[in-house]
Amino acid sequence: MPHDPSDPAAPEDVTGRLTDALREVAAQGRRPAPGSGAAVRRRAVQRRRTRRAGLVSAGLVVAGTAVLAATALLDPADRPAPPPAATASTTAPAPPSPDGDSPVRDIRIDLTTLELRAGGRTFPISAPGMNEPFRGDAVARVTERLRHARFSSSPTGETARHDWVLAFLGPEQEPHYLYGTGNTADVPGRRASTLSLIGLRTADARWLYAHTVVGAKVTITGAGT
Repeated sequence: MPHDPSDPAAPEDVTGRLTDALREVAAQGRRPAPGSGAAVRRRAVQRRRTRRAGLVSAGLVVAGTAVLAATALLDPADRPAPPPAATASTTAPAPPSPDGDSPVRDIRIDLTTLELRAGGRTFPISAPGMNEPFRGDAVARVTERLRHARFSSSPTGETARHDWVLAFLGPEQEPHYLYGTGNTADVPGRRASTLSLIGLRTADARWLYAHTVVGAKVTITGAGT
């Protein structure tokens, strides 16, 4: 029964009603315990770790987005270039022509007129004068470009170094060479010492070496004797 403030009550009655009210409040507010103290601490630690992992993941996403945006904004000239491809020093492809001439892909050699035509130019040559290494018309392909090569250019078999060399194979797969003779007195001309070689003046051989690509077609016509 509610206490009427106007009705004086004995101290023990007040104490009893207060005790009953506190018990009622305690009963209404009682909830099941969440678990042991150790379990509560473990869940709290797990929640903190989950929050930290989420923050780190968000940071990585933001950083990655920034890197992609910076890369997209780079001018192509500022982007890192891929490493250059390796090339052989003696058989490298013909470099871009400094004089603007197109690469030579077709070489025509006339053993009767002692002329070589390539890239719209005509060069005098020295041709074999014995052994007939070239018999009739022949078609071959340049197999190598050699800045220097050692081979015999005389019947004695003496080997010497030669410059600005283009190698190609004959009809029977025997090696032949276009090279700089180093001696303008022999060009044009027929030399027993040339054997399977076709010589050019050094400057002409250098131009041909600089402009000819590996795989260029070599057509030989005329008489080689």
